[in-house]
Amino acid sequence: MSGRCLPCALACALAFSGASLIGQSSSRPSAPRPAYDTEYIGPRLSDPTLQQAKETYVLFGCAYCHGITLTPRGEAADLVRSALVGADSDGEAISALLRAGVPRTTKLSPMPQFSDLSDRQLRDIARYIHYARQQRRYEELVAATANGGDAGAGRAYFAQNCASCHGSDLAGIGQRYPENELRARLLRPVSLNAPLSFAVDAMSDSKVATGRQRHHLLLENLLAADVANLLAFLRAR
Repeated sequence: MSGRCLPCALACALAFSGASLIGQSSSRPSAPRPAYDTEYIGPRLSDPTLQQAKETYVLFGCAYCHGITLTPRGEAADLVRSALVGADSDGEAISALLRAGVPRTTKLSPMPQFSDLSDRQLRDIARYIHYARQQRRYEELVAATANGGDAGAGRAYFAQNCASCHGSDLAGIGQRYPENELRARLLRPVSLNAPLSFAVDAMSDSKVATGRQRHHLLLENLLAADVANLLAFLRAR
């Protein structure tokens, strides 16, 4: 082989060997995805919509101050006790607050503006806040010590908040279940406690959706005294 042909031969050999290596690397299995960071984001939720909302809440920094389970750090607002969160409807009040931010006060740390987030991201954050608040309120109300209750006050609360959906269907329920189970059913009705279904017929069932939303709102704002009064009323029915 002449001296001029040797460089050409070497270049061709390197080109073919490079092509061969590329072909080999493309056939190799891809590296496994990183493991889900439970310590950072918390346990996965079975509902994918809520899981996405939770990840949005965490990844945009809300959990750093308010906690994944709404246990606040330092001077951050307690979202479990927040009147604004309790009165929020469809995330509108929470979204407006997130866009505007909160200035520093003598009692609370400042909260930055999240004006660059989309409407969907803001609604996701609000959705997770409501979900986490419901979990905390349920745990607290189930564990609350029963100190009797006022059946008359329970009747008034029932007439204002429950009677439009419940009539005679709850007659005798106070005698059918022991105290602890009746309390749990009051806070989370079995018919509404099933995981959300994405079947078309289930998603179009407005009665169940409205009932679930109404009970969740009540759960977020019930006081231990309200529960005791309602239990006393249901026992007396």
